Amino acid sequence: MDAELTFEELKLLRQVSRVVDDLLEESLKARESLQQTFKRLFPPLLEVLGARGAVVSTLDEELAQATFHHGDFGGVFAGTYLEAARWGVRKLETGDTLCSQALDLVGHQVGAMGVLFQGDRTADAAKLGRLLDTVAEQLDTVLASVQTASEKHQVLVTINHSLSNRVFETGMDGAVRALCERVKVPGFLLMYRDAVESGALHYRQYKYGQLEFSSNGRKDPELDAAIRAHGQNLIMPHDRQLQTVLGNRKAVETVLISGVAESHALGKIMVWSGGEGFSSYTMELLRLLGSTLSQRLIDYNRERIHLSQFFASRAIDELLRDPDYERTYLAPRAEEVGIIFADINGFTRICEQVLERPERIGKFVDDWSEEAVRILHRHGGVFDKMVGDCVIGLFGPPFFKDDATSRASATLKAAIEIQRFTKDTMSAHPEISRLSEILQMPGLGVAIGVNLTPSFCGLFGPNRNYTSFSTGMNQTARLQSLGTFRETLVMDTAMRAIANSKDPAMTSLKFGPLVETPVKNVAQPLRYYKLLE
Repeated sequence: MDAELTFEELKLLRQVSRVVDDLLEESLKARESLQQTFKRLFPPLLEVLGARGAVVSTLDEELAQATFHHGDFGGVFAGTYLEAARWGVRKLETGDTLCSQALDLVGHQVGAMGVLFQGDRTADAAKLGRLLDTVAEQLDTVLASVQTASEKHQVLVTINHSLSNRVFETGMDGAVRALCERVKVPGFLLMYRDAVESGALHYRQYKYGQLEFSSNGRKDPELDAAIRAHGQNLIMPHDRQLQTVLGNRKAVETVLISGVAESHALGKIMVWSGGEGFSSYTMELLRLLGSTLSQRLIDYNRERIHLSQFFASRAIDELLRDPDYERTYLAPRAEEVGIIFADINGFTRICEQVLERPERIGKFVDDWSEEAVRILHRHGGVFDKMVGDCVIGLFGPPFFKDDATSRASATLKAAIEIQRFTKDTMSAHPEISRLSEILQMPGLGVAIGVNLTPSFCGLFGPNRNYTSFSTGMNQTARLQSLGTFRETLVMDTAMRAIANSKDPAMTSLKFGPLVETPVKNVAQPLRYYKLLE
């Protein structure tokens, strides 16, 4: 039976508690490592305990097993005294006495501690045990907080590593999996806006860290219906519609914002616990994940926006599924490419006599080119650039999956639709209403050149623009310049490829006779056909 506490022992216990508390507080203020903390703590502790040595085994800041010790252990590694896990007070073969115990906080072991006393002190076992308890009570909390901080850091390192994956969806899946391996998260939903398609939203929903639904995979009908009904309001702060879709579960919400304005919401995270709530540790991880994810979405959107200068959304999606897409698909390469040059007829006169003011000219060009580029994308083309009012498109890049006939046919289909759009829609543009009256023109028209030619295309220059270089590009520009009002001219190389098409849209077209025209700075005359209406 334990001996009763004497007044002297109570004084000693209080002194030990004060010494340990003061030393740990000083160490905390100095932001010392565990190595520095124990170097500060052990000498005064041994003095007040009257002990020969002290040893602590625990996880260090890197979550690696470490042993910290001080004093005379007779040439034996101090950690061996704790390996047997024989806690309590016992006499050693050397004749000295070891008092040891596990260090734990709320049932979670954070390490072990032993204190070595000279000689046989087993008769004072109860007193020695109380002394060690007093020290352990102070150390438990410190070691637990260090390990918690280190665990949190390692989780965040894993999350950041996952999110650095060039494939955003793969990285997101890894980040959520890393989170759920550390804390219990029954449900996790990420909804984020599309940086290219205005008004579009994407989502990924997880159950205990495993992907359950996604906007580009197995869809959630309720989420899809909510997106159609409410659009981007779903990701705005204080909007409760997602809560309703989730069945009004008790959920934690984090809005991902690119800046200080709520109107710049990138997306929203919704996390639910099944009614049990989340610990402060989990909440802190979720806040840090939200912050990291916001930056990753900013980078992801920046990448999508850059690619959207050239490619359609579906092509961007396919590119970004390959972590090495720049080398695989966008590195410069020689291929046979369909080329289109589309230039507004009489644009200089229209600007000078109809549009007149720069802002009206700019708006008109924007309206026309925006739809012209949309048409290129709709037919699988790539927007190369605009030169003045001339839109240049490429067919074949970036994947080059189709054959020459398909590329030439897609190029011509785009040309036909651009002609139709310009004639039927742009002729009714408010800025063009006076065109017939002032210039005696029957509406708006374009001259288009279509070619199929070997070309070297890929990302070029400091701005990494996707473009194409070849004599065929120059020939197509010259071909387009030969076109008159609402004419589409097709180079003979493209015509030979189209002749192989079984597509009724191609076989039903009519063309004029072969024409040969010499042009400046081109060695051979251009050979082409005029598309007849």
